[in-house]
Amino acid sequence: MAVGSETMHRPGEAARLGSGRGKLTGGKRVLFLLLTNLFAFTIALLLAEVAFRLFWSPRYWIHCDRWLVGSGQTEVGKKWWPDTTYSVDGAEFSLRFQTNAAGYRARPEPVKPGPASRVAFVGDSFTEAMQVPYDSTFCARLERLLNESDSSRRWVCENYGISATDLFDYWHRIIHDVLPVNPPDALVLCIYPGNDFQGLLPDDGFDVQGRPLRDYFRKPGWTKHLVAWINLHSKFGMFLQRALLSWDAPSAHPRQGPKNWWTDPELAARSADAPPVRRCQSLLRAIEQECRRHGTKLCILVVGPVANYVARDGQSPLARILASWRIDVPVIDLAIQARARRDWTTLVFPYDGHLNETGHAHLAQEAAAPLRAVLSNLGLTGVTKIQRGD
Repeated sequence: MAVGSETMHRPGEAARLGSGRGKLTGGKRVLFLLLTNLFAFTIALLLAEVAFRLFWSPRYWIHCDRWLVGSGQTEVGKKWWPDTTYSVDGAEFSLRFQTNAAGYRARPEPVKPGPASRVAFVGDSFTEAMQVPYDSTFCARLERLLNESDSSRRWVCENYGISATDLFDYWHRIIHDVLPVNPPDALVLCIYPGNDFQGLLPDDGFDVQGRPLRDYFRKPGWTKHLVAWINLHSKFGMFLQRALLSWDAPSAHPRQGPKNWWTDPELAARSADAPPVRRCQSLLRAIEQECRRHGTKLCILVVGPVANYVARDGQSPLARILASWRIDVPVIDLAIQARARRDWTTLVFPYDGHLNETGHAHLAQEAAAPLRAVLSNLGLTGVTKIQRGD
């Protein structure tokens, strides 16, 4: 005979047990809140990204479809991620450009191996010229013009331009990337006066004698790679970064020295002891000495137009400043020529401000003859053998 048992409950206890079955414990409640907030945050980010892609039109947005990409900066300084295709979408232009193995803008076709006279163009966004196709840049146009005028040798013009850089970056780019392995026959330092003399030259980038250090930049950490990845994949992320930088800019980057000293040789002379003037002089002298040490002929090409940069007594302001600094380097100042045109604004994108295809064509056409003369007077007797395409 089976004996059963029956559990007895106090009055109201069954009701309390039943009502507790639908409640979450403390740990589950925290997990639920985390997941809910994560979901809501993700939806908000997606909606913000869609809204910014539909309605926000910055001067340009550089993005990349490649998943594994980050900051291309090395000990040389700012560069692009190597062997990568980027897309540039702006209010006035839209194109794609590729980088080579060194992290600079790549040519559409590799250079054919064989003897050639190599000319390296080092500069900023005006030299890199991501706003126009590579073949339309003044660097590529000058290569064609030099080869058309001189059938006795082959000229190869190499583009070492990187956007948002200045003299300090040029120095490190030249000594680490351009000159050491296979020095070019000539180096054309492309100066854009509107930017190159207004950057922040770091105090710890110079020794006690005021000479620029040879080692300053470091390889980026994971935070820089993450920021670069966000900028290259999210328009909303790029907006947030620009907003933060613009908010911090006035306090983080105070103006150094007299305003626009590079447009006035007399002001530059009076301000010789000001940090930006002294350091720019030191950088240019160091670049000249480094090129001479490697047997590379140096020339300065001043590109423009720049609104407030005009001739002084019919002469180039920068040429006069360099002469006062006893830096004996040929100067081809096309910025003052371009600015003297009545239609100089037709040479640049109205909103973006960089040279358009007409501007690049004008600069190359005007630079071809004087550059040819400079290269001839520099006494280039030998040629560099190109081992591989780049």
